[in-house]
Amino acid sequence: MKRLFLISASLMLTYAAIAQSDNALFRFRDGEEPRSVSRLGTAPEFPFLRNKSSANEVYRTIKRHENDNTEAMNNLNGLLMQIGYANGAKDLEASDISMEYIAPGTVGNMGSSGYTYALYRLDGDPEEFKAWKIAANDGNNMGALYLFAKCGNAFFPRTGGRTACIMVPVDVKPDMNQISLPASGSKITTDNKTFVYYSRKRHKKDDQAYPVAGLNEEYPSEPLQVVMTKDMDIRPEIYTVSLNNNRLDVSACENQTLALTANVNVEKTATYTGNYPAKDNTTYLKVSKRHYKMIARKMHNAERKANKVAHRTGQQVVVTRDANKVVE
Repeated sequence: MKRLFLISASLMLTYAAIAQSDNALFRFRDGEEPRSVSRLGTAPEFPFLRNKSSANEVYRTIKRHENDNTEAMNNLNGLLMQIGYANGAKDLEASDISMEYIAPGTVGNMGSSGYTYALYRLDGDPEEFKAWKIAANDGNNMGALYLFAKCGNAFFPRTGGRTACIMVPVDVKPDMNQISLPASGSKITTDNKTFVYYSRKRHKKDDQAYPVAGLNEEYPSEPLQVVMTKDMDIRPEIYTVSLNNNRLDVSACENQTLALTANVNVEKTATYTGNYPAKDNTTYLKVSKRHYKMIARKMHNAERKANKVAHRTGQQVVVTRDANKVVE
C-alpha cells in the first residue's frame, strides 16, 4: 500500500506541473497579431479584485478568499503557481504586490470572463492601465503577473515587448513664490496744499484770530491757499504662490510624455489689503503782508475771470490753487 500511495502522489505532482506550464496566459504563438484594447472593465476575469484602491487592499482581498473552492480562486491560484507560488495565494505576502502603470503600446496576453486568454495591444490613456504587479517568487524566471485595477483581469507582457511603467517621485517647485501686480491694488490719494500767511504785529480785540496747529506764530493771518494738487499712489497687490503637494508620484513610461498635474494655491497677501485714507500734505509759507495782499488780489481776479467764462459758456471752470495749472 505504501508503494501505491507514493506512485499516486508522484503522478499528481507531475499532472499539476503540466497544468501550470500549460496555462494559456503565459503562452505566445509566433506570428500572432494582437488586438487593440483601449477600455477595460467590459469582461472582468476576477470581479472580486475590481476597483481596489491600494496594493494592500488587493492583498487582503486575495487572502480573504484564499480558501474558497471557486472557479475564480482556482484559476488565480493556477496563475500564482505558474510564477513560483507553490501553494498559490497561501504563499503570497503583502510585499509581493505593488502598483504600476503598464505603458500604452505594450503587447501581452490578457484574460477575460470565462478565463480565456488572447493577445492584446494596450492603446489609449495610461491611466486606464493601472495594474497590480505580483512579483515572481523564489527566483522564478516566468516574470511578474499583472492584474488590472479596473477589471481584475490578468495580464502577462510578451517577451521583448514594452515593459511596465514605473512610479517616479517628482519634486515640484513653483518658479516664483510671489506675484506682484503694481498697477492693480489699493489707491492712496495725497492732497498737497500750500498756504501763505503773514505775521501780524499785534492782536486787536476786534481782529479774528487764526491759530494754526503746528504753526509757531502767535498772531498769524488767515492762511491763504495758493496750491492744491493730488498725488495718486497705488499700493501693489501681492500674491503668494504655493503648491498643495511638492512631492508627486507620477507614472513614467518609455516614449511617453510625462503627465504631471499639481494644484497651485494663489493667496492674496494681507499686507496691502484694506482701505487707505487720503493723506494731507500741507505746507505753510510765511510772506510779508504786502506780498500776501498782492497774492490774494491776483487769485481773486483769477476766480472772477473763471466765473465770467462759466457764465458765458455754461460750463463750470475750476481754477486750481496751483499757479501753473488751470483745469477746465
